[in-house]
Amino acid sequence: MNDSKLNRRTFFTLGAAALAGTALSSTGLKGGNNRTFGRSQMGLYRFALGDVGVTVFSDGHFHLSDITPEDMDAAATQGVNIDAETRDEYFRTRLLHEGDFRLPVSPVLIESGDRTVLVDSGWSVAPVSPHTGHLASGLEMAGVSTENIDVVVLTHAHPDHLGGLVDPRTEDPVFPNAEVVISETEYGFWTGDQAAPVLQAFDVLKGIPKILHSMDDRIRLVRDGDEVIGGVRTLATPGHTPGHICVGVEADGRELLLTGDAITTIHLSFERPGWHNLFDLDPEKGAETRKRLLDRAVVDEMLIVGYHFPFPGIGYALEFEEAYRWHAAGLTALP
Repeated sequence: MNDSKLNRRTFFTLGAAALAGTALSSTGLKGGNNRTFGRSQMGLYRFALGDVGVTVFSDGHFHLSDITPEDMDAAATQGVNIDAETRDEYFRTRLLHEGDFRLPVSPVLIESGDRTVLVDSGWSVAPVSPHTGHLASGLEMAGVSTENIDVVVLTHAHPDHLGGLVDPRTEDPVFPNAEVVISETEYGFWTGDQAAPVLQAFDVLKGIPKILHSMDDRIRLVRDGDEVIGGVRTLATPGHTPGHICVGVEADGRELLLTGDAITTIHLSFERPGWHNLFDLDPEKGAETRKRLLDRAVVDEMLIVGYHFPFPGIGYALEFEEAYRWHAAGLTALP
């Protein structure tokens, strides 16, 4: 991969589009305890991909330790096939001293023609973290009514991705007019008998079947490569869950990749894609998928939006040594 070629060609073509996007944020700061630092963070970042409008929302964040089993160190979940000394040294050199890190939650809105598509719905139900549930505020800031969302695509059915579909107080749908798109494999897994051991092992997952069934009258099941709307397609990326999908957007000769949880962090996922993640239901398949997806992202110079990357999570994958590295897109317009 020629780094200078990517920087010059891609950044100049983005120019007043992605790099001149509108960024809005509001952050409450409390020094000392990093658990409260930025706890009220919310905002949005808008850019254009050709004639397609893309808005990245901050739904808030949670911590890796929030979802880690009590008898396990958070760092150990990120490299279950790696010895502790190697794993700890990696976290230390990335300034992740506690082996823990904050996971932003960033749903994405796609506006193409007269169609409005939301990819993942955030986590309005927050049983493990009080710092999520800001998508509604972000949509209001953007002037987008929940009634005007035509499609909600679920990359997978984990609660930080589908939890925003239902109002926890009334159990009414948050997006009353939206079709819900999910992969056939993903829906079948979580509503069938195979998921029972997983649901029993993790309390935070137990509400998944109920939410999915509440959407039964509006669900559209899809397979690899199916079109959601014109220019927006699904990409099968199994491993994290059996039916996990990424979303690809093509416009003006460029391609945007929305990662879901196939690529989860700007550190490990890029630099150590072969390390097994406890939260991947099939860790080996998850590692294979990461490598395949990053290979394609590098070769095709795909613009990436990472669901759990530091907000707004926009950038590129580059080849680096035997793996990859994350190259964040700048937020200043170039001439």
